[in-house]
Amino acid sequence: MDAAGQEQLDWEWEQVLRESPDAVRPMIDIVRFVDSDDWGTARESCMHDLGWPDVRATADGGLDSGMIQNSQAGAHALAMYTCNTKYPMDPKYNVPLTDERLGELFDYFTDELQPCLAAEGYDTPEAPSRETFIDTYVETGGWNLYDGVAGNGQSEWNAINKKCPQLPVDFNE
Repeated sequence: MDAAGQEQLDWEWEQVLRESPDAVRPMIDIVRFVDSDDWGTARESCMHDLGWPDVRATADGGLDSGMIQNSQAGAHALAMYTCNTKYPMDPKYNVPLTDERLGELFDYFTDELQPCLAAEGYDTPEAPSRETFIDTYVETGGWNLYDGVAGNGQSEWNAINKKCPQLPVDFNE
């Protein structure tokens, strides 16, 4: 596992400790690396195997666990950690983007994603300049068009991610 992947797992373990301060970090073997197309479904299947049948993969590769009772939060966090450890994103996706690729991403955001979100009735933050987007991408993510979409519920989030994907379809290839 690369350094970025390990940082992510360390952060996820901190989430487990928030819910279960006395938890002991288990040794978990990687089953296989996944790509953006099967990341959600691999982890969904894993969560089902661990006794969380209501967990569903979302259109953006995330997981929707529904309502988790406070008494189950620690067990749920540990299951999420376990599945994320077993099925990490392939390290090839952690390669820094070149300025050329960032320019392509900016073009997608301005030419396709922003108009798509606007057509669906969402307000999006004003675009930075192309140069600012590229220069600040590593520190800030460059420009988050989904700020106005957050908080509208999981089903709406899934629907808009399907209609207006956050990344171009072939971006990670």
